[in-house]
Amino acid sequence: MTWFWLALGSAFFLATADYLTKRHFSDLPVGQMILVRLTGLAPVCLVVLALTPLPPVKTAFFWAAGLALPAEVAALFCYLRAIQVSPLSLTMPFMAFTPLFVIGTGWLFLNELPSPAGLGGVVLVVAGAYALNLHQARRGWAAPLMAVTKEKGSLLALAVSALYGYTLTLGKVALAASSPWFMASLYPLGLALIILLVLAARRQLGWNWLRRPWPALGVGLCMASMLVCHFWSLSLAPAAYMVAVKRLSIIMAVLYGGVFLKEARLAQHLMASGLMVAGAVVILIAG
Repeated sequence: MTWFWLALGSAFFLATADYLTKRHFSDLPVGQMILVRLTGLAPVCLVVLALTPLPPVKTAFFWAAGLALPAEVAALFCYLRAIQVSPLSLTMPFMAFTPLFVIGTGWLFLNELPSPAGLGGVVLVVAGAYALNLHQARRGWAAPLMAVTKEKGSLLALAVSALYGYTLTLGKVALAASSPWFMASLYPLGLALIILLVLAARRQLGWNWLRRPWPALGVGLCMASMLVCHFWSLSLAPAAYMVAVKRLSIIMAVLYGGVFLKEARLAQHLMASGLMVAGAVVILIAG
């Protein structure tokens, strides 16, 4: 069960990093929010890369990573913008849509149909999305759905889920063409390099976040711990099981938002996010 606790740790550290980012850095430009998170990852990635024996790397790693990284950059910008502009309880639950988008792309491009259990998971995810704004139902049955379209963070999180549905498939190809620890070190470093180049080209490099050293250290340590737990767990268990457990970060983030940031309707949002996480787990494991 070591893999389970590592996956749960990965979920906890991700949710904690999101909370700290929201609380201490959401007043800064998105580029600086990204730098806070990448600064914690880079040293760990360099250490892992130095200590990991170089595996046989197939050509597929380079083309898969090359196709995935631009989407990863876009996803990270959207992800942190969502955290910046909307409550955690109305953004993080929509990350449960990633497995649903994977089903959609599989059906569209590979003619792969989901199993009955997978369809049940889709229903749970959609029901949870509806329940997030259930209090709007007094205005009509469609009002909870329309509320999603009016919340910028929710729409951005949906876009992130779609992008991750795309990068997840390519990431599996890159992982199979190398090794978990090689992927854990080189892939984030490639992401960091591209983002630095993008921010420099747009003249958006900024360092105001360095004036908040303790929160920055907290975010950095959480991101580094998340990365280690993620890939360590991935090396011990099937990816579907590991990712399913990591989806609990959604519920943890909603708790952080309700308890520490005083976001409204905690019970309702916990129920809704619980449905969405359950649906995502069903799709990942049985879909």
